[in-house]
Amino acid sequence: MKKIVAALLSTTTIAGIMATGTIARAEQVIDGREGETSGDVLVRGIIGEFDNTTPGPNPEDLDQWINVTIPTTALFYTTKASNHTTITSPEHTITNNSAVGVIASVSGVDTPTNMAEVDSLKVNTIDLFEDGKPTETVAELFRLQGNQGTNEGKFTFTGKVTPVNASAELNPTFKLVLSFSPNVA
Repeated sequence: MKKIVAALLSTTTIAGIMATGTIARAEQVIDGREGETSGDVLVRGIIGEFDNTTPGPNPEDLDQWINVTIPTTALFYTTKASNHTTITSPEHTITNNSAVGVIASVSGVDTPTNMAEVDSLKVNTIDLFEDGKPTETVAELFRLQGNQGTNEGKFTFTGKVTPVNASAELNPTFKLVLSFSPNVA
């Protein structure tokens, strides 16, 4: 019975490794009292440049899995219909090119300019600005599957402003700082 269970566990472990491209932390017990004196260990290697777009064993540095495409610029604006008091934006896309999942997070904002009239600004549900000042927010934006799954995430901006002069254009700017981590669990 123990041999059948061990064989099933070994087969399941190997199937899991092959399906996910990651090594499951499983062990097997070789028990001489049961007449067992040997066992098999699956060995996987990486030779040559690591390709993070194809399934395979994890590299020593898991950050090597990160391979995403982000926009170089993003846009938000107010509308005449709201008397230029409501912030909206088009959808912006982040694409995971990696074979494993990636967690996309907002790490903060950098170099804000002309933000005094912004009462509140969010990216998806994450607060970025309040009363013209950046909020100290570090939060998960979304999780993306590997390139064989749902590998695109969308973000938009929403918020409120109190324009000093709604008939004159003001161009606030800041850098949205994003960070990424592999999701190999």
